[in-house]
Amino acid sequence: MPGIRRWSVLSLGLALPTAFFVLGPLGFLLWMGATQEGADFLERARDLELLRVVGQVALLATLTTAWAAALGVPLAWLTVRTDLPGRRLIHWLAPLPLAIPPYIGALVYQILLAPGGVLPNFLGVTSLPLNLYGVGGAAWVLGLFMSPYLYLLVSGALERTNPALEEVARGAGLGPRQVLRRVTLPLLRPALLAGGLVVFLYSWADFGVVSLLRVRTLTTIIYDYIQGTADWALPSALSILLTAITILVLLLQLRVLGRAGYTQIVGAVKPAPLVSLGAWRWPAFAYVGGMVTLTLLLPLGVLGYQASRLPAPAAFVLIQWPYFLNSLWTAVSGASLALLIALGVAWSEGRGRAWRVSGLLQVGYAIPGTVLGLGMAGFLHAALPGIYATSLALIVTYFVLYVTPACQSVKAALVQLHPSLEEAARSLGRGPLAAFWAVTLPLIKPGLLGGWILVFVLSMRELAATLIVRPPGFDTLPVRIWIYAMDVGPEPRAATLALILVLTIALPWAMMLSLRSRGIPPSG
Repeated sequence: MPGIRRWSVLSLGLALPTAFFVLGPLGFLLWMGATQEGADFLERARDLELLRVVGQVALLATLTTAWAAALGVPLAWLTVRTDLPGRRLIHWLAPLPLAIPPYIGALVYQILLAPGGVLPNFLGVTSLPLNLYGVGGAAWVLGLFMSPYLYLLVSGALERTNPALEEVARGAGLGPRQVLRRVTLPLLRPALLAGGLVVFLYSWADFGVVSLLRVRTLTTIIYDYIQGTADWALPSALSILLTAITILVLLLQLRVLGRAGYTQIVGAVKPAPLVSLGAWRWPAFAYVGGMVTLTLLLPLGVLGYQASRLPAPAAFVLIQWPYFLNSLWTAVSGASLALLIALGVAWSEGRGRAWRVSGLLQVGYAIPGTVLGLGMAGFLHAALPGIYATSLALIVTYFVLYVTPACQSVKAALVQLHPSLEEAARSLGRGPLAAFWAVTLPLIKPGLLGGWILVFVLSMRELAATLIVRPPGFDTLPVRIWIYAMDVGPEPRAATLALILVLTIALPWAMMLSLRSRGIPPSG
């Protein structure tokens, strides 16, 4: 009983402040949205052409998801299941574009394709026949830079799929294409649905890409409205609408995945035999090389070229140095806070009968950044004015947004350790904390590091919530990039800061991917 009470006290101590910062912003939005009269809201909705905007966002999210799947799924299959040359290197390179935020991808293709850009100037024309600005251009950029999410999920599922099922199908006389269509793809359905949902919801709630490429969405309307008026009733109501649609999509996913419960992915006894590409081996390699070029090499090259056009780059970087420090300080603090809370939650839930706080943490992860930023700013202004308009507000916002990935990473590490290890240490006279420090912590350090890096990367690149919550004069790298790009266009200052941000994110992200890529053997 004392042990149970100890876990309950710990989890309750974590639940109360977590609920305060997770549910408080939502409560503020509900309260403000309730002050918006129904008739007035409908009139404003007509003025804003809200139905057309929602339809446009739905089209954008659908096109983005289809494009990301068309890129990421074949890449995963070629890398994991075929004799593609350089499989191990590609398995490391393919997820690396996640270090490039999609809004920086939009900046890259503005520099490259927009009127007056690199390619039109090279061809000696004023503009290209394709239009980057609009739903099509936004879907192109979002799909390109979101496809690594689908790659990660689908390649992971392919690695875990039992090859015996495919061997039985081949033994029954099915050819490679029939095995892929009838056996492999049905087994991958949960991963495809989960990855598709991630891409769809990100596109639905995106702010950076759509604002740069001039696509009118709910997020841009919310941001534009709160910049021009002190009346938060309408943007709060729109935020509730955006969140409600997001939750409906999540519930739909749970229902669909529940129906797919017959699928089973298990640990393989032996690696799946590689499919021989034959004459298609090098064309497939060219396709994969094109993918890596479009999502990684080309963006880095374009940013480097545009940054090289900046006069006195050293002086500019020195002037912008405080923005880098602001980004670094808030991202490190937010990641550390998220990991600390996640560790307490995962440990209390995994080692005793405790309040289930992790479900509460997932609420913040499901809220779009624009919505949480608006709710957090209003909530802190009303409830904690001492934190409002300080860098602490950003740290709390990053914690609420990204504590869920940290918690999942810690739980995945803890679940591999049997509680008997800690019990053995306690039987030698050590207390629970001493046993955890001496036994558990050293064994779960890789999982903790992975969770911390993930939250750090996500916090460093966060734009929408940062724009709304940041105190006056406290700009981060994403904010300055966005301001330069919106005010002047894709000019060298924006490219220089974008390159600094990408390199800062890429270093820890590449370290994580290096550990992961060891699971793929070299091509034979």
